Amino acid sequence: MKTLLPFLLATLLGFAETARAKDVTRIPAPEGVLPVNITEMTVGNTGSAYTDFDRLDLALQAVAKERKWPRKIVAERFAAGTDDYLTELRISLQRVRQEIPGEYLYRAWTTLWIDGKEHKLDVISASYSYRMGENMDDVLDKVFRAGAKATANKIEPLLFPDLKDKK
Repeated sequence: MKTLLPFLLATLLGFAETARAKDVTRIPAPEGVLPVNITEMTVGNTGSAYTDFDRLDLALQAVAKERKWPRKIVAERFAAGTDDYLTELRISLQRVRQEIPGEYLYRAWTTLWIDGKEHKLDVISASYSYRMGENMDDVLDKVFRAGAKATANKIEPLLFPDLKDKK
């Protein structure tokens, strides 16, 4: 039941988001900014003030800087009253899990809006195999970095097609 609850919650949120998205008036994002709305599908205390939101925000910013994206990542927790932008990235995080011993898995339902057009990227997943004795904070940072890279690999050709030509 524990593993089914986050899935059901995320599915319901996905349907609610789809239904709501058709009724929304979208506005232009600030110049040079890629808004990222992150929803965490975690329940209860994560044991740290440094949350999954924080880890993903920092990882996305690092990947954007590394790939020389022309837009700055501005992440915020998804909440009521958040503006809907013509171009934005929406990520619904699942709790990081260890499905195979020695490997942590990042999974997130991801949607990219470009000029008001929705691109459903479905579930993006990435994994990280840790070493015995590795610091857990370092492991989690690497898991989210792998997730940010997997997300960037999916959105970069859609959002920044000119970057492919420069490489």
